[in-house]
Amino acid sequence: MAQNTADPRDPAGTAPGTMPLLFIVFIMVASTSTLWPILTPYAKNLGASGFELGLVVSSIYFTRLILGPWIGRIGDRRGYRGLLIAGTLLYIPIGLAYAGANNVFTLAGARALHGIGSAIVLPMVMAVVGQHSGGKSGAAMARYNAAQWLGYALGPLAGGLIARQFGNNGVFLLLAPAGIVSAAAVLMLDRKLTDPPAQLKARPIGKVRIERPARVLLAFNFIVAPTSLIVLSFFPLLGDDRGYGPVLVGALLSIASFATAAVQPLWGNVADRSGIRPLLLFGGVGTLIGLVTLANFSPVLVAVAATFVAGVSIAALVAGVSTSAVDLGKTHGMGTFIGIFQSVGSLGQAVMPLAYGVVLGQIHVSGLLSVVGGLIAVSSLAYLVSLTPAFSSGRSGACSES
Repeated sequence: MAQNTADPRDPAGTAPGTMPLLFIVFIMVASTSTLWPILTPYAKNLGASGFELGLVVSSIYFTRLILGPWIGRIGDRRGYRGLLIAGTLLYIPIGLAYAGANNVFTLAGARALHGIGSAIVLPMVMAVVGQHSGGKSGAAMARYNAAQWLGYALGPLAGGLIARQFGNNGVFLLLAPAGIVSAAAVLMLDRKLTDPPAQLKARPIGKVRIERPARVLLAFNFIVAPTSLIVLSFFPLLGDDRGYGPVLVGALLSIASFATAAVQPLWGNVADRSGIRPLLLFGGVGTLIGLVTLANFSPVLVAVAATFVAGVSIAALVAGVSTSAVDLGKTHGMGTFIGIFQSVGSLGQAVMPLAYGVVLGQIHVSGLLSVVGGLIAVSSLAYLVSLTPAFSSGRSGACSES
């Protein structure tokens, strides 16, 4: 069994033995993202309106919004291991709930249940990885993000193939064995790795003070977090209109996610060496270009190039916000702040699809993707401006910039 020999306070050190954690991230994300090629078309076949499509997509994030901060505090005080085991095993009834859904509201209920497991697993893994990142938050989050986005890359493609061979229930029921395998991976972890620092256990439960840098990051994450969700959720409708088919739609979604995973080491290195400003600039502009092109040009090769550009650009934003979150978590309590960070992201992921679902009734999906690209570009520019000396206290480095 791997031993936790690295001192997380050592700027040059990162803890070994985290591979099972990264495996859990990959399995959980891959199994969940198999739903994306079929979820909104399935809901539409059940008679969902534009608003109800947004409700189905958002239900998981409303649950995460409510539970995230509390789960983070529990993890900081009692340890992360038990939470991870419970969260992964919960994917067994989650898969059964999806398979048994026969109308829009039972499908939304399955999504809400899914939110409980989701609120536990990924935030607690991120907290453990961040706690042992040493002085290399960017590099640690690069590994976490690469595992996550590799799952996003393979999941939609696998989902399209499984749905074609075994139907929707074949995709839904895949969540159960994924949860069992992930729970087994938790048992492989050194207990020391999932034990929070003693000072966190002794910290009294009370209100968490969120300073201005953290508030700015949380506000930006509210806008950025739903970006991939919107593309994954609503692009299949555009693909259906263009006659792409589920396999091609899954492949296009996978291209964006493969690109996001592949460049994470590069963006993590940039974050550690130069701070997050270059990531914000490139990510905002590139996301705008990629999504507008994807929305307005239907040839397959153009769509491939656009999804690649969007994936690389979204990766820059993901690297920036996650590195900043880990840096801030080291002073606020890792589980507590990551729980808040993920909950604010979940708020965006809950509210934005509902808003976009309403907008979808007025404009086509192509217009929706263009709106998302513009919003990301403007918010990235605003966050970048907030980091300039005129708006900050002159702190240097990725940690201060966050």
